[in-house]
Amino acid sequence: MDRSPPNLNRRVRATVTSPVSEVRAWVADGGYDHGYPLLDVSQAVPGYPPPTLLTEHLSRLDPVAVSKYGPVLGDPELRSALASDLSATYRGTVGPDQVAVTAGANQAFCLAVAVLCEPGDRVVLPVPHYFNHDMWLSISGVKPDYLTCGDGMLPSVETAESLIDDRTRAIVLVTPNNPTGAVYPPELISDFARLAAKRRLYLILDETYRDFRTTTEPAHRLFKDPGWDRTVIHIQSFSKVYSIPGFRVGAMAASAGMLHQVDKAADCLTICPNRIGQEAARYGLAHLGPWVESNRNMLNRRVESFVAAMEGSPYSVASAGGYFAYVRHPFEGMGSKEVARRLFYGLGIVSLAGEMFGPGQDRYLRLAFANLEDDQVTELARRLITGAEAR
Repeated sequence: MDRSPPNLNRRVRATVTSPVSEVRAWVADGGYDHGYPLLDVSQAVPGYPPPTLLTEHLSRLDPVAVSKYGPVLGDPELRSALASDLSATYRGTVGPDQVAVTAGANQAFCLAVAVLCEPGDRVVLPVPHYFNHDMWLSISGVKPDYLTCGDGMLPSVETAESLIDDRTRAIVLVTPNNPTGAVYPPELISDFARLAAKRRLYLILDETYRDFRTTTEPAHRLFKDPGWDRTVIHIQSFSKVYSIPGFRVGAMAASAGMLHQVDKAADCLTICPNRIGQEAARYGLAHLGPWVESNRNMLNRRVESFVAAMEGSPYSVASAGGYFAYVRHPFEGMGSKEVARRLFYGLGIVSLAGEMFGPGQDRYLRLAFANLEDDQVTELARRLITGAEAR
């Protein structure tokens, strides 16, 4: 039953509640007595604090300076540092006027859609999708054309092209993927960029988890193309990489003309990005490379440990990488939300149901590893397997 007050925006009312909020309500309710310490693999959030070097640096900031408004698209020093980092990381060319700082990667996506789309327009969205992307399209009156992923949870360029019509404005890719953990090959990303260019669309490429791949080689070659900004809108985040999700700082790279329009929308929302968060990102780019590398190795080790532990079990790992594993559950005829509830109330596992990530995902669960210790990853696998075998 919809208990919302009357006469609210119908698109907002029709949009689903965030899955994270839904499972948080299970925990807050307190109506469980399973005898296990909770294993929370629901939200993609670091379980470890920011590095001491960063917190000490932030403690020395001038409180007056960082409390003032800054430029809408971000402080010039950070925009310059971001442009240099993107150019070096991807061995291409990105200028400071092609970079904007945002209140996290979520706001970058929302701003991109706000500038690109009008109600009734369409966006190609691979499924399983990141739920906030789908939610924002719904709120904006933009129709998602769902692109079901195939083997390895990879999307097909040919199938994507079959979904494009005269109202399509963009194709969205997330790599490493949330929720599946799949890392898209550079050639696949290039193929999608070529498709977008051919059909005069934008490729919105969200690389929030780029720093948690198993390699430091460039994830793609898009920025090597001098005309990349005619097609690509690139999104990144500093929440996970520096363990500062509450600071709300991310970035987008696009053409200077596109960012001029983004400036208008951002000015109406945040006026400027968080100044402390910007300083954290700037410091991190300059000084925290070894700390980032250590965490990358830690997360990869956890994912590898989980995949190995699940071999031969009733569950099957459809894909894994970065922060996540996307697993197919063994309970025939049972929806993934019911499975997730039973795992919580019976085994103390807080996870997200696959159906929260789009149609056709009833047989899957998403597990996020950053909030666990190494030994808890093994315990997670043990509980899943024991629960499945006992049924």
